Amino acid sequence: MLIKNVAVSLPSRVVSNEEVVDLIRFHSSGFEGDVDRTLRTIKTLLDRSGLVNRRWCGKHESPIDHVAMATRKALSESYLRPEQIELFIFVGIGRGFLEPGNSHMMASALGFVNAECFDVVDACMSWTRAMSIADSLFKAGQYRNAMIVNAEFNMLDGGPLYPANFELKNHAQVEYTLPSFTIGEAATATLVVAKEPDNFRFEFRGKPEVSDLCTIPIPGYEGFCHPSERIGKNGDMRFTSYGHDLHKNSDELIDVFAKLAVPRKDIDIVFTHASSKAAWHGYGVKAGIDDKMYHVYPDTGNLVSASIPAAISLAKESGALKRGDRALCWVGSAGMSFNVSSFIF
Repeated sequence: MLIKNVAVSLPSRVVSNEEVVDLIRFHSSGFEGDVDRTLRTIKTLLDRSGLVNRRWCGKHESPIDHVAMATRKALSESYLRPEQIELFIFVGIGRGFLEPGNSHMMASALGFVNAECFDVVDACMSWTRAMSIADSLFKAGQYRNAMIVNAEFNMLDGGPLYPANFELKNHAQVEYTLPSFTIGEAATATLVVAKEPDNFRFEFRGKPEVSDLCTIPIPGYEGFCHPSERIGKNGDMRFTSYGHDLHKNSDELIDVFAKLAVPRKDIDIVFTHASSKAAWHGYGVKAGIDDKMYHVYPDTGNLVSASIPAAISLAKESGALKRGDRALCWVGSAGMSFNVSSFIF
């Protein structure tokens, strides 16, 4: 499989850590305790993570507009047109439908009229998981090309984050709500073609015993799991994430990295899930690749499943990634799941 092109469309509104803190203060009128102390803690933790700004949609923007821009850009450097795309995969958390798959609705709206469609929902691993599936389908000879799209627009009013998670009730809530304040928005489109079948290598590891650390449960979830006090702490359809515990349970990142038989000297650039620049730098130091890491988190925030493709697109635009470079993708995700992927761009 070869990546023909990757494109990202970022919304226009630039939101600083200071503005996020102001929004929390505005919505937390019923806070019990010292709200100033809590806001200072949040600001300090956001700053320490390496986050400066994130991008959110303005009132004039909609997710479908950004997906349209990303798919147009992804196709612009190829001979392919929407009607020639054979497989359309929608990935990630941001979505407008539980049924049918968002892939069907997006393909219809954007003119991918001949594509077979399905969704992949695997938290922040969704894009990587879809790339692995597409690679396997190509090797089986089922398709010649595919478009992998996400629309991580989770800050829309009434969504899983805003304004509910900005309405803090007490200091203890920070433990399982802080990651909400790192989220940015983006749409990405990745055009892949069935060439060079040995180009990609994927290594995965799972740790489902800590699946309750990061959740967005839907009503009635109790009948589909062994409920714990962590699940749904912020309520049904709300993002609950124990960020500190997630990173404590991420030693498998080093283990899965060790499974990839690529000499460090051959690696040109490393793209990571954008959950924290500080944390990922620490993992990079342990693996001996911190000098090769390309971070977008300080300027975009956590882009969920769009983190890796957005970084690839931005690195390509800036000249940090060139054709022929050996790239690595390194992801830790709710679930928990861990991955390292290697390919020649």
